[in-house]
Amino acid sequence: MSAPRLLAGPLPGRDPVFGRGIAELRASMAAGRLSAMDLVRAYLARIAAHDQAGPALNAVIALNGRALAEAAERDAQRQRGAALGPLHGMPILLKDNIDAAGMPATAGSLALAGRRPRRDADIVHRLREAGAIVLGKTTLHELACGITNVSSLSGRTRNAYDAARVPGGSSGGSAVAVASSFAAATIGTDTSGSIRIPAAFNQVWGLRPTAGRYSNAGVVPLSPTLDTVGPMARSHADLEILWSVMAALDSQHDSSRGAHPGWRVGALDAFFGSASSEQEVSRHAQAVLACWEADGAHIQPVALALEDARLTAANVTGYEFRDALARCLREAGLSVRSLTDILDGGYPHPEVAPLLRERDALRDPDGSGRLAVLARAQTLRDEVLAAMEHGQLDLLAYPSVRGAPVLLGEAQRGGNGLLAAVTGLPALSVPVGFTKSGIPVGLELLGRADSERLLLQAAQRFEIGGSVAV
Repeated sequence: MSAPRLLAGPLPGRDPVFGRGIAELRASMAAGRLSAMDLVRAYLARIAAHDQAGPALNAVIALNGRALAEAAERDAQRQRGAALGPLHGMPILLKDNIDAAGMPATAGSLALAGRRPRRDADIVHRLREAGAIVLGKTTLHELACGITNVSSLSGRTRNAYDAARVPGGSSGGSAVAVASSFAAATIGTDTSGSIRIPAAFNQVWGLRPTAGRYSNAGVVPLSPTLDTVGPMARSHADLEILWSVMAALDSQHDSSRGAHPGWRVGALDAFFGSASSEQEVSRHAQAVLACWEADGAHIQPVALALEDARLTAANVTGYEFRDALARCLREAGLSVRSLTDILDGGYPHPEVAPLLRERDALRDPDGSGRLAVLARAQTLRDEVLAAMEHGQLDLLAYPSVRGAPVLLGEAQRGGNGLLAAVTGLPALSVPVGFTKSGIPVGLELLGRADSERLLLQAAQRFEIGGSVAV
C-alpha cells in the first residue's frame, strides 16, 4: 500500500507556500519575490480551501483580523532596513489555549467563548519580537483534556491524511494545520503527550521541552507542574529555527555535548507494543532504529518497569487541574468561575464531560495525595537517568504512539507521552513515515534535562538519511 497523501494539497495555479520551509520563504522575501502580505494571503487562501471547505479538516478555530495589517508592518520594516528577526514576516498559528492580545483564547470550550486576553502570552511576545505574525488560532481537545481533538466549541478535527480518523491531541489542530501548510509553523502545548501524539499522527515534528525551560504565563492551565509550550513544524530545519527563538538559546543553558560520530541510543523495551494492534508500529520503529544503527549509531535495549498503571500513578494532572483552571477563570472575569460551573452549565462536549466530572470530584484537602504523586514521578525520573548513565546513553527511543489513529468518535489508546511529562525531561517526536498498511509512525527521542539541541542534532539524520522509506 502506498503512503497516504495529504488531504490539503497545493491549490490550483501558483501556491507559493505549500510545503515550503521557513528558510526558503525568508530567502524569497529577501530577494523581493514574496512579501509578508503575500504569505498571509496565501495561507488564508489555503485555510479557506481546505479547513471548512474541501476535506473540512477543521484545524483553525479563529483568524486574526489584523494579520494583514501586521504583515504590512513587517514589510515596511524590511523596506526601512530595520533589524529583522529569524521569523520576520512568518505567519504562525497558535493553539487556542495560548493568549494573543485581542484574540479569543478559549481552550476549545463554549464556557470560555467570551475570553479575550489583553496581553500576549510570554512565548507569543518572544515570537513577535523575532518577527512572527500571529495568523490565528488552532483547535484543541476541550480544555486540553484528551487526545482525540474534540470540543464543544469547534467539534471534531480531522487527521491531515485520513478524514475518517482523529488527528491526536490535544494539539491536534496545530499538527493538522502545519502538515497542511496553513501557516509557516504552529505552536502547541504538551502536558502528557499533547504535542507528540498529533505530531506522530500527522507526520510533523513536535518538541516537548524540559519542564520549566521558559514561562507558561498566558497559557490556560491543565497542570502547572507538567504544562509546556512547544513548537511544531514540517521539517527539522523549521523546528530548529522555532526552538532557537522560543528558548532564546545560549551556551550556558544548553547541555548538549556537540555533534556525535556515533550516537548511543537506548531502545525502551516497555514502549514497543506487544498487542496485535501495536506490533506493526513497533516493527516499523525497530526497522527505523536498525537503519540508524547501520549508519553508525549504537542501539541497545533498555528494560525499565514502565507499565501504564505506574505512569498514570505518577501523573499529577488530576490534583492540579480544577484549582488552576479556577484561578484562570477568575482572572478572566467570566460568568463561569469554576469547573463545577462549567459542568453545571452543560458546556462540555459529551465525550469530554466524564473526565471533567472525575477531576472535579477529586479532593486532596491536605495536599498529601499530590505530594505522593510527585514522589512517584521523582522515582521514575531517577530510574530513567540512572539507566541512561549506566548505559552511557545519549538518549532513549521508542514509538510516540504504539498504535494507529482511531476512527472519529472512538477512544484513543497507546500513547507513550507520559514518561517525558512526569519526569520533566525533553522529548522530540520525529516523523518516520507510514507502515505498509498506512499507519503513521512517530519515533520519540527522550534526553536529559536541557538537551533539546542534542535531540535535534540526533534527529537530523532522519530528515537527510531517508529512513522514512523503511
